[in-house]
Amino acid sequence: MRVLIIHHGVYVYGGAELLIVRLANYMTKKGIENAILTTSMLPEMAKDLDNTEIIIRTSSKNLFGEFIALHKGVRDNIKDFHVLNPHNYPAELSVFPYCRPVVWMCNEPVLYLIQKLRKSILSYLKNKSLLFLEKFVSKYFIKYTVVADEFNAKRFERIYHSKPEIIYYGIDYDFFSNGDRKKALEKYDLFKNFIVLHVGMITPFKNQIESIKAIEKLKNKIPNIKLILTGFEEPIYKSILEKYIKKRNLDNIVLFTGHLDQIHVRDLYHTCHVLLHPIKSQGGWLSVFEALCANKPVIVSKEMTASSIIEGESIGIVTKNYDEAIYDIFKYPNKYYKMAKRGQTWVKNNLSWEKFCESMIKFFYKAMNEGK
Repeated sequence: MRVLIIHHGVYVYGGAELLIVRLANYMTKKGIENAILTTSMLPEMAKDLDNTEIIIRTSSKNLFGEFIALHKGVRDNIKDFHVLNPHNYPAELSVFPYCRPVVWMCNEPVLYLIQKLRKSILSYLKNKSLLFLEKFVSKYFIKYTVVADEFNAKRFERIYHSKPEIIYYGIDYDFFSNGDRKKALEKYDLFKNFIVLHVGMITPFKNQIESIKAIEKLKNKIPNIKLILTGFEEPIYKSILEKYIKKRNLDNIVLFTGHLDQIHVRDLYHTCHVLLHPIKSQGGWLSVFEALCANKPVIVSKEMTASSIIEGESIGIVTKNYDEAIYDIFKYPNKYYKMAKRGQTWVKNNLSWEKFCESMIKFFYKAMNEGK
């Protein structure tokens, strides 16, 4: 079996890209030939791949240009592969109208989420049309769709009128359970602080404004509270956050670190007192479970797609009252560190990249055999 992974241009080495690296390396380890078709790739991602062929099709830096480039890439290489594995939009559209078994890794329904933003009538109509095409491709050209949790499964079924498969993402427990707390404390001079950490790209979907508002409410209740915002920064949204911070005189308690590699993020998990995750229903799945590996209490929004897992397993706080939750953790740390310890054990026993990759490969074989 030869598998072609299809992904849009990589400008941030985030969770979706980590998933691809883990999957590709696992297939290589198992003797399954694989390649990644993309329009660009960061050197650090390419460096982490073990003998996976990288096929670059350059494009203009817009989604339509990416779609055209990926579509041509599929057309030029399809004869060499048995299974196509598209990931985030617009990769799934590139498999149309080719007849190959397809397993779509739908990390999130990007077109559906974009359409809901309704920035203008023109963009709304364009995205509505593309969503119609995506539904057509999903129904007639994709054998299996995989999502990460029950929330995404229900949402997918509601949008596309077909039932996807659920495979939990993996977490590198051994890596995230060991971090250098002192190194991060020294780097950011945090020795005397109560540290609230928010990990994720600085975008409206990751909802950093709610973390800032929560800290604002607590600045006179928790001595030396500090909010750390770490992630690649979307300039327009960061500017909005900075204006809010300046207007409220919060400069000394909010710190932007920019994008950090996994080693530095891991150290921050071990440094913080709580991970705050007021995320909307887009992305951000891995950070919560990575923090639990470090035995840290986590607070997530009700919209966070894995909130049902957090709540069902009683391994974190699911709420919209973020300041109240943080203050409770501050007052009763032992109670919440016991909860985090349960979460740490649950992650170790249930979330591994080996389980994820094994399950994905089963669907590759299933799709290939059904396509004969």
